[in-house]
Amino acid sequence: MSLARKLIWPQLSILALIAAMAATQWVVTRHERFQLENTTQRLQQTGLRIQRLGQLFADTERDLLSEVVSRQQVLTRRINNSNAEIDQLLAELAATETTRPSSTLLEDLRRLRPPLVEAQGELLRARYPAESRSAFVRWWFLDQRANAVLADLSADNLKRGDRIIAQVSTTRRRSDVLLLTLTMVCALTVAGTTFYVFRGVVAPLVRLTKASEKVSEGGTVPMLPGRSDELGALSRVLSETTERLVNTNAELQQALEVRERFLSIAAHELRTPLTSLSLQLALLHRRIEQGADRETLRSNADALERQAQRLAQLVGELLDVTRLQRGRLDLHTELVRLDTLVQEVCARCAPLLDAGQNRLTLDLEPEVLGQVDPSRLDQVLVNLLGNAARHARGAAIEVSLFTTEDETLLRVRDAGPGIPEAVRNRLFEPFARAPGAAPGLGLGLYISREIVEAHGGHIEMSSARGEGTAFTVHLPRAARVPSTTSSEAPAA
Repeated sequence: MSLARKLIWPQLSILALIAAMAATQWVVTRHERFQLENTTQRLQQTGLRIQRLGQLFADTERDLLSEVVSRQQVLTRRINNSNAEIDQLLAELAATETTRPSSTLLEDLRRLRPPLVEAQGELLRARYPAESRSAFVRWWFLDQRANAVLADLSADNLKRGDRIIAQVSTTRRRSDVLLLTLTMVCALTVAGTTFYVFRGVVAPLVRLTKASEKVSEGGTVPMLPGRSDELGALSRVLSETTERLVNTNAELQQALEVRERFLSIAAHELRTPLTSLSLQLALLHRRIEQGADRETLRSNADALERQAQRLAQLVGELLDVTRLQRGRLDLHTELVRLDTLVQEVCARCAPLLDAGQNRLTLDLEPEVLGQVDPSRLDQVLVNLLGNAARHARGAAIEVSLFTTEDETLLRVRDAGPGIPEAVRNRLFEPFARAPGAAPGLGLGLYISREIVEAHGGHIEMSSARGEGTAFTVHLPRAARVPSTTSSEAPAA
């Protein structure tokens, strides 16, 4: 779920609950008011009819007694009119009252009406005292009974009003309970929503903020687990960014350390031949003043030349490292006789091998062509032979060249003491030097590896304590020189 939905849905839920509370309260209040109005109106109409019935019963009694005494026809018509109105009111009450016991009382009252009207007629028709007394007793008994039923009907109507009022009160209490329940549900929803937003939005933001404050100290921002929303994406971006920053900072720190070490080593290695060159120049100047012979001067000139070559080699290695780090190592490849190139390099390195008292053996497969940069491959082989001469003094050195189905392999193997295991893992790194190693920048093997990889190959090393060391250069498959054109094959 997205962060927008996480923030919007709780608000919509709260609004829905509030709307439900308002709608429920409106429906309950309207129903209660409607019921109260209908019931009140019905009770009022029933009360008015009952009150009218009581009044008509009283008027009929009065008019009947007056008629018996005065025998006026006017009162008789009034009695008949009152009886007709009483019957009409009873019919209206019977049509509107369907609940017990009101319907039962109305039925009793309607059953009493015919005998009562008949008794009234007998009383009005009686001419003799005995007949009048008998008719009066019968009428009076029925009239009292009708009045009693009417009184019960009036009392029942009042009780119904009380019951309606009690029912309304109960309904109001239920409405209050419902409103209280909805209020509690709304409060719980607000609390749950607040907790949900705090746990799902605020707390992760606080964690990200605290973690971001530690980035300057080298820390990283952790990813929020199990989050697929915007905060999860933000935490992933921050985590990846801070991790890259930490790695970049570590690389920069390492680069600064390498630079400091580079400057220290370069300054030391350049100072040594410069000091020797200055001494040789001073010695040469003094011998010239002393009139030294030609051989002596030639010896000094050779020493100057060696120091100058040493300086040129150091500067060349520094330039190669700079080009490699910038990715600007240019190769000028051409078709080269590799066996001839190896022979020429070994011949040129003979003085170096003689100085180290090394015996060189060549095992070269003849007539092998390679698409290589001859000067760069020359540099690789010189570095490998120089390392063997410096670290395996007095040991035999073997240089072999052979091909396989897929590759051309150039191997330089010495029978020296081997390379310490602690140095092997960082042997091809810049400025890698074994303890007690001969002077140098420690760039030869690093440059050699980069040159070989630039040719599409790779270089590997194998060494065992007391069994010597072998460096094998793997180059892409080379072609063998055809026998008919062997004399035309290019040489390095």
